Amino acid sequence: MRGAARALRDGFSLPARPPWGYGLLCGFAVAGPLLAGVLAGRPQSGAFLALGAYLTAFGDTYGQPYASRARFMAVKIVLIAAGCWLGLFLAYRPWLAVLAVGLVAAAGGRWRAVGTPPAFALVTGFYLAVPASFGPPELMVLGGLLYAVIALSLWPLRRFDPLATALDEAVHATAALLDGPAGDDWAGRRERASKALGAAATASAAFGSTDATGGSSDAYVQALVRIFHETVALRGLRAAAPDEQDGIDEVAVTLAADLRVAAAGHRAGVVEALAVTADYAERLDAREPGDGLAALRSGAVLGQARRCLDRIAVGVRTVGLLSAEHVPPAGPRLLPRLRWKPPPKGAGPEHAGRLGLATAVAMALMLGVHEQYGKWFVFTVLLAVRPTYGDTVERVVLRVAGTVLGAAGAALILAAVPGPYTIVGTVLVFATLGFALREVSYGYWSIFATPLAMMLTDFSTRLYWEAAGIRLALTVGGGVLALVAVRLLWPRGQAGRLRGLAAELLREHADLIRTLAERDLDRLPDRTESARTAAQRLGQSLDKLDKEPGGRAPDELRAAVTSARKLRDDTILLGAVMRGAEPGSDATVAVLDAVADRLAAVGQAVREGERPPEADAFESELDGVAREVSSLMEEAAAGEGTAVRRRLRHAVTAHPALRSLCKDALDLAAQVTARFRT
Repeated sequence: MRGAARALRDGFSLPARPPWGYGLLCGFAVAGPLLAGVLAGRPQSGAFLALGAYLTAFGDTYGQPYASRARFMAVKIVLIAAGCWLGLFLAYRPWLAVLAVGLVAAAGGRWRAVGTPPAFALVTGFYLAVPASFGPPELMVLGGLLYAVIALSLWPLRRFDPLATALDEAVHATAALLDGPAGDDWAGRRERASKALGAAATASAAFGSTDATGGSSDAYVQALVRIFHETVALRGLRAAAPDEQDGIDEVAVTLAADLRVAAAGHRAGVVEALAVTADYAERLDAREPGDGLAALRSGAVLGQARRCLDRIAVGVRTVGLLSAEHVPPAGPRLLPRLRWKPPPKGAGPEHAGRLGLATAVAMALMLGVHEQYGKWFVFTVLLAVRPTYGDTVERVVLRVAGTVLGAAGAALILAAVPGPYTIVGTVLVFATLGFALREVSYGYWSIFATPLAMMLTDFSTRLYWEAAGIRLALTVGGGVLALVAVRLLWPRGQAGRLRGLAAELLREHADLIRTLAERDLDRLPDRTESARTAAQRLGQSLDKLDKEPGGRAPDELRAAVTSARKLRDDTILLGAVMRGAEPGSDATVAVLDAVADRLAAVGQAVREGERPPEADAFESELDGVAREVSSLMEEAAAGEGTAVRRRLRHAVTAHPALRSLCKDALDLAAQVTARFRT
């Protein structure tokens, strides 16, 4: 019960603002043909036109580049028509229809380019009771083309909107991270910024792949990535300077505001960013040097923090210059290149098999009610079976709740004001609200989508109370079948994948640290991203395990994902420190090699199922670094030259990060070892 209550609460929340303009576009695309059919005296033909538009909109990828959406819609329109033709052909071959529905549903679960609409059209064609004057598949094609024309009509004017949106979200997420390097919810803000930067990089690649002018958007993303990395490094330095945290925070908050202003194309943001860092540098230069080793240590840490802030200001300047040049670029290719790409995969083959088998069983059970409402049972199974058991439970709860509310509301409206024009108006409102809310809430989408589909597929049958009750009962029955099928067919295989994913996590982080030890700083961002991806894969597998029947993710591996994120932060900080150090001037390489060796050894042992080696504390290497810091401080206090002070700055700032890195690396290795100890 708690799970159902949580699903209802989360499913009916609105985490973001719905795209009302897109919803209105879909509403007119679906309701327009319906109204035209009523006015022309051919309401059933108008219903099939509207159904084609509805299914095409259902398979659209809103928010993606227009060229990508055009390709997807073209494929969907063809497959929807083929599905409807196949359903009509198999209407008198029911057992072949069972096999066909299962195969098409499985294909939709495996490949996103196929999706749910073709199976929806096949079932609709099979249960078609009232033929139209023109073939239903042809009418669906026309309806799909109508939606495509309307949805893509603004392509020449708004073709950059998805890229601009992704870049804007990346700017605001990065600025939110910079607003407080050590504020509340650091891990959450860091993760949001990382995801936003990844989405921006993907969008930039999608637009830049068709024209060489896309390079400026790539430079824009790279500047934001540099700001991200310097902000992570600044967090570590801030912790090492407790007496100067307010000053660092003040500059960071100002730079965050300047980043937002610069991204809007205003030169004031660039000027202010450079001025505030210059002012901070002057304040540091005007400080009394102080006596003693503590003053030397504080000065070294603040000097490194100053360099991080300078690099952030340079990143803000780059963002401002590119924004002034109107990023995204002004003249890329309008039409996509005609080149074949392998269809993007959806869930794994296990989910595709479960979906296909469950849908085929639902179809077989409904063969006895071919005449009217059997399709709603099949639709529920088709839409409810999800890649995880927990997600299926949530989807069933939301779909049943949505059907109760939506069907009851539609029946009440049509009972109060019966007639075709009331249906058209209801379809317009429900389609507008449904498609807008679908982007942010499946619960609200279920409320409006269920009666919408009912009215379009059964246009000749008025949605009265008895019909609504029958459909509700079939929806509940379909949900029960989906739960039973997923429960019985669930392979419970996620636990077996954890060993390989944990070993990959350790290997990627060992490679990251090895890259730092080799001072290959240019490759550090790519290695950091690879390590983050490995941690993300393990985290996703743990989430799936939590949603398996009776499954529970190990606490040790949850903690390992957190330690891995901290380890990446330590590595970013050390990379920032080492960037200005002379090769061979410190003892950090030995420590980094030891850390990398430890992680690699544990990862190899975990992969092969062997007992991991005993933990090392790296104390001898750290003591060597500590002795270096002490000797350098003594030399600096004795009045040695600039070279000594430069080495001192590096050693002092590197030493705390090395200690943190060693601790987090040992924690990571211990957490994985505790889970897979043999």
